[in-house]
Amino acid sequence: MKKNKSLQKSNYNELFEKNKKPIMIGSVVLVAIIASSLAYGIGLNKNVKAWENKVYPGVNVYGVDIGGLTKEEAIKSLNEKLSVNIMDKTLSVTVREKSLDLRYSDLNPSYDVETIATDAVKYGKDGSNFAKNSKIKNDKSHNIEWKISYDEDKLKEFEDTVKSTVDVESKDAKISINSGNIGIIPEVVGNKIDEGDLHNKLVENINGNSSNKVELNFELKESKARVTKEDLSKVDGKISSYSSKYRNTGDGRVKNMEIAAQTVNGVLLMPGDEFSYNDLIGDTTPDKGYEKANTYVGNKIVPDYGGGICQVSTTLYRAVMKANIRSTARTNHSLTVSYSEPGLDATVSYGSLDYKFKNTYDFPVYIEGYIGGGNIGFNIYGNQSGFGEKTYELVNEVHETYKPGNEYVDDPTLEVGKEVVQSSGMTGYKASSYQVTYENGAEVKREIVATDVYGTTNNVVKRGTKKPVNTPPPANVATPTPVPTPVPAPKVAQ
Repeated sequence: MKKNKSLQKSNYNELFEKNKKPIMIGSVVLVAIIASSLAYGIGLNKNVKAWENKVYPGVNVYGVDIGGLTKEEAIKSLNEKLSVNIMDKTLSVTVREKSLDLRYSDLNPSYDVETIATDAVKYGKDGSNFAKNSKIKNDKSHNIEWKISYDEDKLKEFEDTVKSTVDVESKDAKISINSGNIGIIPEVVGNKIDEGDLHNKLVENINGNSSNKVELNFELKESKARVTKEDLSKVDGKISSYSSKYRNTGDGRVKNMEIAAQTVNGVLLMPGDEFSYNDLIGDTTPDKGYEKANTYVGNKIVPDYGGGICQVSTTLYRAVMKANIRSTARTNHSLTVSYSEPGLDATVSYGSLDYKFKNTYDFPVYIEGYIGGGNIGFNIYGNQSGFGEKTYELVNEVHETYKPGNEYVDDPTLEVGKEVVQSSGMTGYKASSYQVTYENGAEVKREIVATDVYGTTNNVVKRGTKKPVNTPPPANVATPTPVPTPVPAPKVAQ
């Protein structure tokens, strides 16, 4: 047993002596590696620390290299060079054979040099020392992306200039009707630049491209007309008409009606289009030629500019209803009017009351207006076969009548008991309107449209307050003696 232990010890000593040399070599190598790593780490940390307050190599802003500079040095360099680089930059917009240049200087650009320099110094400083050292040794350039502030109105002006230069506006087909004869001028197809694409590319390159001159190419897109000859060819005849009479009251009423009727004349409504009387006519101001005439203000008659245009809207309303086109907005007058039965009128007041209707047909509708000789009227044109054989009429029914009362005004020039009507009042009504449909001359449908109420105004009566004067005979005056009547002499014979 002791012999075996001695043998084992002898083998161990022999093995140790055999491996002693490699172990010593490995230890030396390990120490060397550790020492080298420590030296590298110390050198790396020293190198990273040396760049702690400097911009890493290869960093530039709009072509200005500020690598290796401190913040203060970078600010100085940017102030000296950045303005020149930015102001000289040009974006060239080319559309087919036309080219327009946008210089940055036209945009009144502005930028914060101190903030740019601060961001440049911070670049890459948030990583590990190895990552930082890698950026220090990296020979690749890095551009600091900093957005330039600019005058957006100036950019909009340039975009508008581009559009006005290269765009070819489309033109709608036109229709004209003279004495029932229909003429059509074909549409013109246009070309337009994509406004969104133009704006986005300009903004993208203002801040995202450091080149001194940037070429931007655009194509034009075909711009079709909204109204075509094919659309207007569907209009082949008159589908309804209506007229009302007027008289010249000596004020501006007729002149106002003429202006309004001429404005409505020639209006074309495509399928789905909505007509607005107020949008078309606008405010009836004297600069448009409108004059003063009687208007309703509540239940009072007051002269104002544009008096009379409600007869135009009412006449149009009747013509449009005969074409079976319903109103989307319509209001009756506060008092009845001489040119319309109760329930069949359409009043307007700019900014508050409007008359509107929408073309619900699948063909265009053309409005022809005329005025003269005491008549104002409108003809509605469309597709006769699409309109059909039925006819339509707007009728009314009076439910209640409100008689005017008397309003008395004392008049000292009239004797007591005498009355004189100074002005007659207006009768009020409650009335409904119905759209009646006829087929082959027979009524087939009656639909209620509206129920309207019209106010009354009182009769104004002057009432006498003057008392009669009784005159007594004078005192102490003798009563005169009656003088006998002379008797003619008798005739004598010869």
